[in-house]
Order: sequence, then structure tokens, then C-alpha cells
Amino acid sequence: MIDRKVQQELREKYSPDGSLLRRGQLRMLDILKAVDKICRAHDIPYWLSSGTLLGAVRHGGFIPWDDDLDIEMLRDDYLRLLPLLREELPEQYMLQDRSTDKDYPHLYAKVRDKHSCIEESFAFEMKHKGCFIDIFPLERSPYALYRIANRLYVNLCHHKVYKHRWLYNFNYAVLTRVVFPLFRGYVSLFHKGSNYHHTFGMIYKAERCVADIFPLVEIPFEDSIFYAPKSAHSYLSRMFGDYMQLPKEIAVHGNIKWIDTPL
Repeated sequence: MIDRKVQQELREKYSPDGSLLRRGQLRMLDILKAVDKICRAHDIPYWLSSGTLLGAVRHGGFIPWDDDLDIEMLRDDYLRLLPLLREELPEQYMLQDRSTDKDYPHLYAKVRDKHSCIEESFAFEMKHKGCFIDIFPLERSPYALYRIANRLYVNLCHHKVYKHRWLYNFNYAVLTRVVFPLFRGYVSLFHKGSNYHHTFGMIYKAERCVADIFPLVEIPFEDSIFYAPKSAHSYLSRMFGDYMQLPKEIAVHGNIKWIDTPL
């Protein structure tokens, strides 16, 4: 973790107490606590990922200028979790995926707060726009097949066809109900690798090394303890290189628009 004085200076500069960004971070933290509680109750493994894990290791919580929160899990666990989130989330939160928002454009789920608003730019207007955490499913796949799935999704279901809702929905259904299940069948029969990528169709290229992740450990994040990869150092080094080095240029996100007082 970086020096405490440096961390305090960064917090005061980018997300001081009471600022909209800091209030948004704390709202996301509350969502994570709710998801963590459900995962622990049902023995569903997850871990802090990407910039969230970097924040935990380098800052002891959120990166001071960051306005999102990410977790990952294996796809089978992800599929087990989704119906539990629909049933067990506290009233102030909601699961957002295609089952709850027909215009939701992603292949991963969000858990959103109902009493806030964060600005995102998509051609179709999503129903729910509150502060959120992302839940990313991972699955085994050879890199070449993963890239094919990625290009199919980008070309058929991304910005090029967003203006045609019916075409987007048709392409999405064909890919997710026919093409990607066929890819999974191929992986099950012929792929012997044990490492993971994000689920078929996602745009993120980085491979996740199983040896870096399991068995999971626990790590402090803000005022709580959450699950993390076994070797956060290896995980973060693969993704960011010298991750303890602060960036020379910092982009402060201003996507959070408003936050109501919690119920």
C-alpha cells in the first residue's frame, strides 16, 4: 500500500468526504456488501478484480479518482448467483441484465442502486441508471476462439447496429442462444487449457491465470473484508505492469449525477 500521507492527499484532492464522487463510491461499497453477503450465504466464490483490486492493494479501498467497482467469478457460479440476486437483494438495489431491462446491452450483469444516477452513453435508453457494481463471468476458452466471439459481438451487436433495435435484438439472440453455446460445446470437448477469459463476446482481452486466483484469500477494502485472488501481485502485474506506480496523468470521472439520501 502507498504511504498513508500520500493516500490522504490523493483522497482530499480527488474524492474528499461529502463529494459526489466519494458518496458514489460509498454507495457502491454498500452494494458490494449486499452481494458479498448473498455470495457467502450460498458459498459462491467471487473476487475483487481489475481497478477495484488495484485500489484494495495500493490504496486500501477505492482508487481516489475511480467511479466503478468490479468483481469476477466463474460462469457456473455467475449463473447460480443471478436468480439469488433477483430474490435476495435488499429493496434499494436491483439486478440489471437482459431479464430485467430489455435494452441492457452487456453480456455481464450489474447490481444497481435505485436512488442515484450515473450517466452512461448508449443508443438505447436503459430503464435503470443508478450507481452500480459490475459482475463479470469468466469461462475457459482458447484465445483464438475468444477473439472470434469478440469480433462477432462487436460487429453484430455493438455500436454499428445500435440504431436498429430489432436487428440488435435478433443478432444478440443468435449469438447468445446458438453461436456461443456451440463454442462452449467445442471447449468442453476439445480444449484442455485451464485458464480463463471473460465470457464469450466480451471485449476484454486479458487472460486470467487460475494459479493466480485460487484458492481465494480475503483482503481489506475500505471498512470491510472481501475476497481477492490468491496472488493479487501476479494478477495485477499481468494486467497493469508496475501497478504500484501512480499514473502521471489522472482522469477524474464525472459520470455520477445525483445520489439520494439512503432509505
